[in-house]
Amino acid sequence: MVTLSKEEAAALQASIGQVSRRVAAALQAAPAREHVLQFVTHLHAGIDKTVAQAMQRGLPPACQPGCDSCCHLRVEASQAEALHIARHLRQGGPQQVQRLRQRLLWRQAQGQAAGPLARLACVFLQDGLCSIYALRPASCRKAHSFSAAACRSQAAEIPQDLSITLAAEALQGGCAAGYRQAGLAAAALELTAAMLWALDEAAEAAWLAGRDSMPD
Repeated sequence: MVTLSKEEAAALQASIGQVSRRVAAALQAAPAREHVLQFVTHLHAGIDKTVAQAMQRGLPPACQPGCDSCCHLRVEASQAEALHIARHLRQGGPQQVQRLRQRLLWRQAQGQAAGPLARLACVFLQDGLCSIYALRPASCRKAHSFSAAACRSQAAEIPQDLSITLAAEALQGGCAAGYRQAGLAAAALELTAAMLWALDEAAEAAWLAGRDSMPD
């Protein structure tokens, strides 16, 4: 956990406020269902840009294809992110969705049996690669490390770029606050549970109507 100075914490809160106002204004200006759900891609693009700019300024992170240490940690997704992923996955047809649902239930049972601190592979990790890489949530996009060895050894401290972390926190926090200001729930849930909720055909309509139906 990064400890921020008072000045850094104040700057972060100010950034979250600025982002939230822009997000709320954008959602209210174009409230169509498609736009509201698609808007989360702006958050993802912002984090991707932040990471790319940081890499140009200094040493690139050690993260490479096939390095999946962070894919064995708890990952959270917002409601909008989970619904955005679910919408794309449904394009594979009902049989594919049913197979995914079974894998999610199996993964959820694993997690409940092993406990909250267990290192379990993400259900979307296949052959060391993310099978939904283009759709992955913000928590995955901001994850980075300057030492693959530290990740593999589960070191207490992972060397990271603070500017990436703070910028991503501002974007995530501001986006969530903006959705709430627009009357939409913006809770974050562990990815497996979030996807089980989002794959329910009634979830998207309920969320867009302002009804928070996330599981306990």
